[in-house]
Amino acid sequence: MSTRITQVPTGDTPSSCTAEASKAPPRTRSIAHTTRTTPHPRWLLSLEAIFWRRLCTIGFFFNTLPSPSSISPSFKRQFLTTIVGEKEPSTLDLYFYVPSDYEEQRRNGKKYPAVVNFHGGGFTIGSSTDDGRWAGHVLKEVDAVVVGVEYRLAPEYPFPTAVEDGVEALLHLSTNTETYGIDHKKIAVSGFSAGGNLTISIPLRLYTHVQSINNEAESKALDRASPKIVLPELVAIISFYPNLDHRITRDERRATSKRPEKTLPPFFTNLFDEAYMPGTDDKESPFASPAAASDEDLIAALPKDIAMYFCEWDMLLQEGEVFAERLRGLGKNLHEVLIKDRRHGFDKNPYPFSIDPEVLVQYSDACGILRDAFGASSNTTN
Repeated sequence: MSTRITQVPTGDTPSSCTAEASKAPPRTRSIAHTTRTTPHPRWLLSLEAIFWRRLCTIGFFFNTLPSPSSISPSFKRQFLTTIVGEKEPSTLDLYFYVPSDYEEQRRNGKKYPAVVNFHGGGFTIGSSTDDGRWAGHVLKEVDAVVVGVEYRLAPEYPFPTAVEDGVEALLHLSTNTETYGIDHKKIAVSGFSAGGNLTISIPLRLYTHVQSINNEAESKALDRASPKIVLPELVAIISFYPNLDHRITRDERRATSKRPEKTLPPFFTNLFDEAYMPGTDDKESPFASPAAASDEDLIAALPKDIAMYFCEWDMLLQEGEVFAERLRGLGKNLHEVLIKDRRHGFDKNPYPFSIDPEVLVQYSDACGILRDAFGASSNTTN
């Protein structure tokens, strides 16, 4: 199933406000952009984030208008985080997109596959409802439930909050399968930009969490037959234009782009990086930079079927291609798509009158990966 697809249509579709290698950084050329060198106060970063969150709400409203329009969630549920990382529990929101006959089927005992989605926005802006068009496409083409995770945003909640919120969401869903009508053995994760990062970093963090539980059980000689948290079984990853290696500077990333002027502007990327990763060592963590993870952890933590979608003009293209090739070398079924003549966030344009045809092409392609993974999940091993 190892595939490389190159799309050939042309176009210049600006993204709405958001949408967002190896261990050696890529070769770069001299460019004019510079990154911030002096850290800004957290309160100032919060003011910047609040401003862009409100402005981007307008952009995403226009993005929802073209047909096929973005759909609204079917219902929302809240739960308390109690498992990973934090000493005090917090409330997280989950937005469910379900088939029209979901309630009847759930009462009859049906267990749906679940696509757990993580929105983009540099971990700083955006909302789980930003991907309503993607959710609608999944409902149309895949017999599954889509769950949008409203993970907490930086700078108010910096790294690793978003990652740990994602792990909490997966554990909550898999432990409450009867309530939600979800099959914990058929779970996929999808995400865009920063959410694309989370599709890799969350399984890595989940894996280390499971290892810590097992180690604690062994050290304390706990009864392994006693009731335990039901663990999700991931069968696929759908990752759209992810950022995968924060160890590479934004200047270095921008310099690798075929069209640097089409990349996200520094006022966005500086805000995103400083808000999410205030610690000097944060970028080195595999939960922030999945490219820093060991081969052993990538093999153990990630499912076999992985689809990655890259934009030709994106500053994140090179690190994405390097990471994809690495996963392919580790034996993953890597479905890699290069979307020609498109910038980062190609599916999030703010135009109210039309939608880029490539959006529907690539969403349908990703849905095909999900159908295959869910259909074969009972015979799939990581």
